[in-house]
Amino acid sequence: MIQFVIDWIVGLIREFLSFCPTSKDQKYQNNSAKVSPIISAEVEKNSPTRSQIYTNVLKSEAGFNAYRMAVLDRGIETSPYRGQIADYPQRLQQKVTLAIPGAPLFPELGELPEIDESGLYFLHPEIQEACICIGGTAGGPFKARWLGRNALNKVQFWSTTKIIPILNLLCALEEDARSTQICEGDRVFPLREVIDGVMTYDENIASSNALAATFKCFSHYTDLELWVKNLTGNRDLNFRGLYGEDPVMASPVIRQGDRIFAKPSREKKTRATQPGENLLTAYALTRLMAMSGWHDRLPPDARLPGLRSDNLELFARSSGKDIARYADVAIEQLGWQERITSPVILSKVGYGYSDSRRRTEIAYTCFLRLDAGNGVKSAAMTLRAAKALGNPDREAVELDARMSAEVSEIIRRLITDRLK
Repeated sequence: MIQFVIDWIVGLIREFLSFCPTSKDQKYQNNSAKVSPIISAEVEKNSPTRSQIYTNVLKSEAGFNAYRMAVLDRGIETSPYRGQIADYPQRLQQKVTLAIPGAPLFPELGELPEIDESGLYFLHPEIQEACICIGGTAGGPFKARWLGRNALNKVQFWSTTKIIPILNLLCALEEDARSTQICEGDRVFPLREVIDGVMTYDENIASSNALAATFKCFSHYTDLELWVKNLTGNRDLNFRGLYGEDPVMASPVIRQGDRIFAKPSREKKTRATQPGENLLTAYALTRLMAMSGWHDRLPPDARLPGLRSDNLELFARSSGKDIARYADVAIEQLGWQERITSPVILSKVGYGYSDSRRRTEIAYTCFLRLDAGNGVKSAAMTLRAAKALGNPDREAVELDARMSAEVSEIIRRLITDRLK
C-alpha cells in the first residue's frame, strides 16, 4: 500500500509537469487540431475533478450501506442508455479509432501481451489491481495497448468472473441460439432471460449466484479453467469454484423445440464438492471483455473461437444490463451526456466482504465504446478496489464512490487521448 501511494504521488507530479508546456509544446498546441480541442476545453473548464466526483457520489450514498449502494445497485431501469441496448450488437461491428503511435497488434490466442505496469500510476491507491486495454485501428490491422497495476496478480474478483461460463457456452453453440431455452425437466426458461438474471440480479428465475453456477454445469471445472488459460496466455489462475450457491439446474440442456444445442457435463456441481476457488487476474478478465467487444473487428487468430455474431448478441444485450452503473455515473458526473453519442457499455460487477482479508472489495470489468465527436474511442478494463476501516457499511459506500470516481477518470483520459 505504501508503494502504491508513492507511485500515485510521483505520477501526479509527473502529470502536472506535463501540463507545463515548453515553447515548442505551445507552438504545437496552437497549430494542431489533433487533440480534440472541444473535449479538452470541456475537461479543463467545466468538468469536475476526480476528487469532486468522489465527493459528489459519496454524498449520494447517504442512507445506503453494505447491503445496498447508490451506484453498484443502481440498476438498468434508471440508465439513460437502457433504450439503446438493442443497438449494441450493430455498434460493436463499427470501426474504432486508436490514437497511440506504435501500438502493437492485438495478441493472438494464447499470447500474453506486454503490459505496461507503470501506465496506471494515476489511479487511486485503493485500486489494488487493474488492467486496461485501449484498442482500435487507423485503417490497418487492429492494435492494442495494455496498461496495468498488478495486472497478473491472482486474486478474487467476485462475481465479475460469471462472464466466463456464459461466454464459454456461447462459444460452444454452433447455431443461432437467440431463441433457445435452458431446460431441466419441466423447468424451461428463455436462455436470454437466464443470462439477464445473472447480470441484473432481478431474481425473476433464481438468484444470480445460482444461475451462474448453472452455466458452469456445461463444462468440467478443469476444461473451463484451461479454456481461459489457452485464450489469454495467462497460465497462473484458478477457476474451480461456484458462487456460494448450488446451481438452480443441476443437469441443464439448451434446446429449441426437439433440437438439443448443448448438454451438461457428467461432472456434478455442488457447493459441497467444488474442488477449488475462483482466482483470476485483472488481465484475464480484461482480455475476455476486449475479445467480446471487439470480436467482429479482430482477425480470426485473435477472436473468441466458435463465437457466432448472433450469439454474441446475447452476451452484449445482457451485459449491457449490469446492475452496477459506474460508466453511466461517470459520464453524468463529467457532464458529457450530450457529447457522447452511440455508446456501448458492457460490464459485470463483483462485490463482497473478505473474512480472511477483513475488508470490503468491489471488482468491475467493463467494455466501452464511446463517440465524443473526435473519433470512436474504445477500451476494456478491470478494476478491483479494497478498503479496511473496521466498518463494512462505511467501506462499502466509500468504495462505491471511489470506483465511480476512478471510472470517471479513465473515461476522461480515454476521450481526451491521455490514456496511453
